[in-house]
Amino acid sequence: MSNHSKNILIVEDEEIIRSSLRKLLERHNYLVSEAVSVKAARESFNLNSFDLIISDLRLPGGPGTDLINPASCVPVLVMTSYASLRSAVETMRQGAADYISKPFDHDEMLAAVKRTINESKQDIDLAIAENKLLMGSSPEILRILRTIDKAAPTSAPVIIQGDSGTGKRIIAEVIHRASAAVEQAFMAINCASISAAQFSQQLEQLTEKATGTLFLANICELPAALQSQAIEAIQQHNEIRCIASTAEDLRALSHSGRFRKDLFYSLNVVSIQVPALRHRATDIPALTEYFLDQYSAELGTTLELSADAYPALAEYSWPGNVRELQNMLYQGAILSEPGQAINPRILGIGYIEDQREEEADSAPNQPATNNDAPTGLSLEDYFTSFVLENQENMSETALAQKLGISRKSLWERRNKLGISRKKSDSA
Repeated sequence: MSNHSKNILIVEDEEIIRSSLRKLLERHNYLVSEAVSVKAARESFNLNSFDLIISDLRLPGGPGTDLINPASCVPVLVMTSYASLRSAVETMRQGAADYISKPFDHDEMLAAVKRTINESKQDIDLAIAENKLLMGSSPEILRILRTIDKAAPTSAPVIIQGDSGTGKRIIAEVIHRASAAVEQAFMAINCASISAAQFSQQLEQLTEKATGTLFLANICELPAALQSQAIEAIQQHNEIRCIASTAEDLRALSHSGRFRKDLFYSLNVVSIQVPALRHRATDIPALTEYFLDQYSAELGTTLELSADAYPALAEYSWPGNVRELQNMLYQGAILSEPGQAINPRILGIGYIEDQREEEADSAPNQPATNNDAPTGLSLEDYFTSFVLENQENMSETALAQKLGISRKSLWERRNKLGISRKKSDSA
């Protein structure tokens, strides 16, 4: 598919980087918009109208990861100033699709952009085709699949309730694809991050088509002033099927006056409760196997977990649910050495506890070691220091992975900064 149809939002406060990245993407036929902060991005754009958001991690007023929840339908690629395992763990734990370290070379960025956009589309297509994010044999999942089978052929409105990352969007897509409106429009509106003008415009676009599916994501956060427009669209356009997702109990919200009762009753025909991953832990092995097979094919290797990883996955609380499991396994696939089983530390489970132990063991006059650059140290100085300190006991592959860059970039930066490789390293 041509890049002409791909819209990307850059959120970066440094004009030089923002301008350079925009020119790079436009040269490769992407359509690019810009913002200097999370607040500016949310006020100026409908975040869910983009195919990808590229955001710096450190921004004035709030970190780039604050875009992840409002842009729930769009992958967010986070740029970090200092490549470290900690920043990778934290950004992906919060739901980022991927991360890339600054400064990045053009090939790295273009590859990351293409991969992230394609994977976002492939994840949805694969899940719709095979229900992989809903796979498993737990009673909760079997109940959901039976409900989908019964509800999809009808035009009944559906409420999907569950925590972030449980797959509510996927369920809505599956219902649409299995309905008589499969050839018609599927319009997703994130009610948590849309202005009145944008909401009216998108409703008008759908009602002009007269048929299709309207997916109101996070409807529990729809402002009261816009709830009347939603009820009007549902009641006046019977050919448009409405599916809504919520992280809160709409019945309770309607009784408290925070949500219109007539809107709740219009939507509450079929109700699907999606369990948190910790409540369907018996499905984790099947999901894990699927994701590892997917990443093995992508990376051209055979990935497997260490013996202690499976118990760690089962015991983890999964605040980010299936999305967090997917991101965690992808991180493990990227950071593990060839032939190395993926262990809990590579996955990031227990990483903070391990870090605390390391800090506690450090002498008072000897700061604990971590991969973040010390305050006031330039990225070039940090890169030089890190490579010189670690190249005697780390391969080039390991160095590149710890720095969050490719081996090609590591080689190029060595040459640029005049850092020779150790002669004994042939990895």
